Amino acid sequence: MEEWNAYIEFRDRMFFPLLEKDRYIEIADAADAFLVSEDNPAVRFRVISEVSVFLDEPGPVDVAFRWAERLCDEFPDYPFAWCRMGAWFCAPYRATPENYRVAGGHYETALRHARAADEWVRYVLFDLCRCLAKAEDWERLETRMREIIADLQTKRALDSAVLEDDWSMPTGDGTLEPALVARYRG
Repeated sequence: MEEWNAYIEFRDRMFFPLLEKDRYIEIADAADAFLVSEDNPAVRFRVISEVSVFLDEPGPVDVAFRWAERLCDEFPDYPFAWCRMGAWFCAPYRATPENYRVAGGHYETALRHARAADEWVRYVLFDLCRCLAKAEDWERLETRMREIIADLQTKRALDSAVLEDDWSMPTGDGTLEPALVARYRG
């Protein structure tokens, strides 16, 4: 836990005070300065991810996007880096068919890495399904829903305790096989 002390101090002393004052560029600069001497991958991932999230909506879009890209560059095999990038494109204030298509590609990359590591597969599948539902890509959504149902038959550990929230995801009334939707939600 000691490795997190510097991060906690940075977060409390620099990050949150700057965030409260809407000083977004200074948050990015402070994070850059902090990361120069931080070599713990878990701490680096957390800082880069947080900066990309907290700068996203209110901050300069190009700066927030560069932090999301940096996350993928530094952690190319980590599914959550690609989920973060997918989430960037799926944000409600970026809701366009093209952005959903790009996001879907990032979630597919995340899924490839999750499967390679045999970790977080269902979590990524749920993220991908949410994206496909927003995009109203019912054919691909149905395929991925079937994968989730099939994966439930494996002995894979539950990735996240909050996944049950997704069972009520919009499924495009009348566009998917009713038995599949019932089973997915059941």
